[in-house]
Amino acid sequence: MCGICGIFDAEGQAPAQQALLRRMSDSLAHRGPDNDGFHIAAHCGLGHRRLKIIDLSPLGKQPMTNEDESLWLSFNGEIYNYLELRPELVKRGHRFRSQSDTEVMLHLYEDEGEDFLKLLNGMFALSLWDERRKRLILARDRFGKKPLYYYNDGRRLLFGSELKALLADPSVPRELNLEALSTYLALGYVPCPATIFKNIHKLPPASHMVVERSDEGRVRLRGPQRYWNLKYRPDAKLTEGDCVARIRELVRDAVRIRMFSDVPLGAFLSGGVDSSTVVAAMAGVSQQPVETFSIGFDQSSFDELPYAEQVAKQFGTRHHTFQCTPDALEVLPTLVHHFDEPFADSSAIPTYYVSKIARQQVTVALSGDGGDEVFAGYTRYDNGMQRQGWSRLLPEPVIRAAFRIATELYPVGSRGWGILHRNSLAPLDSYMADVSLFQPREKRKLLSEALRVHGNGNVFGLARSFASQTGSDEFLSQMQYVDEMLYLPDDILVKVDRASMAVALETRAPLLDYRLAEFMATVPAGLRMRNGEKKYLLRRAMRGMLPDAILDRPKRGFTVPIARWFTREAGAFARETLTSRAVRERGLFHPSEVDRLVARLDSDRRVVAEKVWALLFFELWCQRWLDAAPSAPPAEPAEVTSCSAS
Repeated sequence: MCGICGIFDAEGQAPAQQALLRRMSDSLAHRGPDNDGFHIAAHCGLGHRRLKIIDLSPLGKQPMTNEDESLWLSFNGEIYNYLELRPELVKRGHRFRSQSDTEVMLHLYEDEGEDFLKLLNGMFALSLWDERRKRLILARDRFGKKPLYYYNDGRRLLFGSELKALLADPSVPRELNLEALSTYLALGYVPCPATIFKNIHKLPPASHMVVERSDEGRVRLRGPQRYWNLKYRPDAKLTEGDCVARIRELVRDAVRIRMFSDVPLGAFLSGGVDSSTVVAAMAGVSQQPVETFSIGFDQSSFDELPYAEQVAKQFGTRHHTFQCTPDALEVLPTLVHHFDEPFADSSAIPTYYVSKIARQQVTVALSGDGGDEVFAGYTRYDNGMQRQGWSRLLPEPVIRAAFRIATELYPVGSRGWGILHRNSLAPLDSYMADVSLFQPREKRKLLSEALRVHGNGNVFGLARSFASQTGSDEFLSQMQYVDEMLYLPDDILVKVDRASMAVALETRAPLLDYRLAEFMATVPAGLRMRNGEKKYLLRRAMRGMLPDAILDRPKRGFTVPIARWFTREAGAFARETLTSRAVRERGLFHPSEVDRLVARLDSDRRVVAEKVWALLFFELWCQRWLDAAPSAPPAEPAEVTSCSAS
């Protein structure tokens, strides 16, 4: 786990930019506090910040080269199947100097070229400089667990693990991407490949890009192009017994290969089915008690500590629990700094706190991320299937027209309006409306006249585009695929990566092993969710291994009491910030609509809390990253003083 950055210079002036490369690397020091490394060639400079996980010796340092120094690799992440790949490479005559996964990738590229990416099972963002061919290869893992940003001005291409690495160059323009802002208001995040800044992009998951010099001496890009895609092709021959056996086998192996580490390792344990499944598998393959970490809240409806403690007791883990009342105002500047882009998922707060506390004991933590997407665990899947089922009673156009009329009779954004609005849409649009913060009509009211052209964003169209690539016309498959291609990489995995790497903690997600995802994509929809029971097969697979109380309890999710927080200092701070002169002069939003939303914190807090949170995070992001180049990161909370540990 590390941070990477680099410069491709079509004019061959990379050596002259060593100072910039070091500034880019320094901006990522939190991702790799152990040491840094650089390689400078005429056309390419690579930087690396190292967090030592595998092969702690100097031989594991990056950028790493092959025997004749014709290849140089700087990468962020872990390759879980490197111990399986290495013996075959030795048979082919390759010689190894280290015990690292990095060197395995170098030799794979020598044999396979760009196809080497298809052989990797891991999480990674990588940069590989091929000196002979004078080309740079950039790539990300299948689900996009590790981030990679890039900026191309035609003469140079800059890249880095985080957007702040590119902003270390003052010549990179900070022009707001208005379409991305509109999408952020809908989803609470900016989907790939866009970023909140114009002309800065994210490399998509499961993709690679080749950067070369054109005959005219300019930067030439080949790609991005995908090297892998998930396709839903249900196999009607699969039985429930077949699926249960295969899931147990795949989960156990996915956990096993993610427990390779030369540093202390543990797991997040929320008490939900996903994290409990991971801990159960860890206990089954570990010779030592597993270190587990849980966080709870002082509001019982959000607290899952009793369930986590039950799992910890069953598997004899060394369990660390923390009852927490996070100070949102204390941690907000830190989150704004580390996330680089507007990010409205408030569960980033407990993710940051549990990561910070876990880092005091371990350097690597396994998590249950991906279980909801892979095993069909979201309540909204059941809601979507029910809405689609209404068409059996009445023609869908009739149902939608009735709800559309009702929607017109209610004030936009009022209590109950959102439900009517969602039911007036086609099934997939309704699903996206279900996960949206601001609906299109709400955004049109919020955005200033100058920005109304961007008011609709492209959320529905984006979902339809992904759904068309699913490989199946089953609605459940389409909903899962949209989440796996959109919500998972751009919200869930961003949240975990930034929050954990802010404290130099590596997180691994066994339930996102691509072999497990590919298998579940062959399972008929009726087995993935049976009679409204979500995660049907995972629950069957873990029956007898996990307590029934864990398997049978309703899904809660990793949420925070954001509405309650706004009754405290955070509410006053939000009012002061969002009604300030700076927000009005920015000219992005209608002041009257912002004032109306903030005022509703007193009367309708549960309805508007998440929307106000999204606007608050955006305004603080503007102050930090848009208004002026920041000189230094904010001071991070020194201690988690509002948490009590046991």
